[in-house]
Amino acid sequence: MLSYSTYMMLAEKASRRLSFLGYLARATLTMLLLLAWVLPSTGQEADESRYISSLNSALDNLIAKLSKLPQQPVIFSANLLLAHGVGVERVPTNVLLEYIDALKEAGAQRIEFNPGVTNVDNPEVMEKYDAVVKHIRELGLRVEINLVYARVGNRDADMQVRNFRDYADPAVKACAQFAAHYHPDYLVPVHEPVTMDARMGIRAGPDAWVAYLDAAIRAIKRASPNTRVGAGGWYGELPYYQAFAAMPNLDFLTIDIYADTKLNIYDQMVHIAHDANKPVSIEETWRPAFTGPLPQHAIATGIETHTIKGVGNADFEDLDVKWMKAMVLYASTHGMEAVTPFYSQSFFAYVTSGPDRPSDPAYNRKVVQAIAQGQRTKMFAEYRSLQQKFARSADPSSSPHSNP
Repeated sequence: MLSYSTYMMLAEKASRRLSFLGYLARATLTMLLLLAWVLPSTGQEADESRYISSLNSALDNLIAKLSKLPQQPVIFSANLLLAHGVGVERVPTNVLLEYIDALKEAGAQRIEFNPGVTNVDNPEVMEKYDAVVKHIRELGLRVEINLVYARVGNRDADMQVRNFRDYADPAVKACAQFAAHYHPDYLVPVHEPVTMDARMGIRAGPDAWVAYLDAAIRAIKRASPNTRVGAGGWYGELPYYQAFAAMPNLDFLTIDIYADTKLNIYDQMVHIAHDANKPVSIEETWRPAFTGPLPQHAIATGIETHTIKGVGNADFEDLDVKWMKAMVLYASTHGMEAVTPFYSQSFFAYVTSGPDRPSDPAYNRKVVQAIAQGQRTKMFAEYRSLQQKFARSADPSSSPHSNP
């Protein structure tokens, strides 16, 4: 295998040789895939009633189909979204701990959080993550760390990069430091590579990401040998996913499902994982966002920032409940290890007016207040009900956090 540095040199040279027309072709393809992923209707104006009716019908059919298939238990995970690297510095530690308690109450067996690369160099943030990981362990839950590039739109919580090496070198070091410090049960160094490229404003390609992932795996395993290392993405990243699946030193694969119309591709991704003898999990899932036509930069700034009505809008609570059931059934009937709803704030608060996006401070204040007051939504109840029916043991006795 070529060395990490050689891979980086080749990737950068290849990138410089790309023609302008080639770039336009790839950019156009990426945007077409993105629009097909998130647009809720075929018209230019998003129509809420049509969006709800269409998705309801699709989910009813999917649930009916999956309910007839053999089912197996899955691990129920949840994302601690307020601990995301893009904004964790502004969230009080006690809020994060109460959030974890509430997710355990819902039935979560594993808690995931997404730090940015440079969070590891911020003592204030690491103090929060110390408390988060300690509390997750005290509750007997598993820990998954999903490293991301946390410079999203105008939220510049990570370093600026000029090329992929500017990201890869510090990211490998961050993976090693997170592994050594926390010995997490799972660590995902590659999370949606095309999305990360868009945030960075570069085009790295599968070979560069494989080289980085190989270096990250070796660094993680040196620091925490029993930590399981994973990688993956959404349906538009299939070439990357195939390359990751071919890596013998990668422990598991992940998929992010935000589109009910692309399940044929997700079926293919699951089969790729099984053929490679690797476990596969739904690392993130939520219903398709309710948007109008999207700007070209949407994937870099986050789809939710362009919604007409956001994740926390009460109009979609029943739809979210149905989506959760469909995704649990999908994981259960496709031999998947775990399922993770991403926007777990909706377990505690929906709103009928005002800010309703998961990145809105005003919405998150309502979420925090709801958690403290013991408020729980239909989504919370559905997640707990599904957990009681479909959950399998997360086997905390084999946790790697006691590694030397």
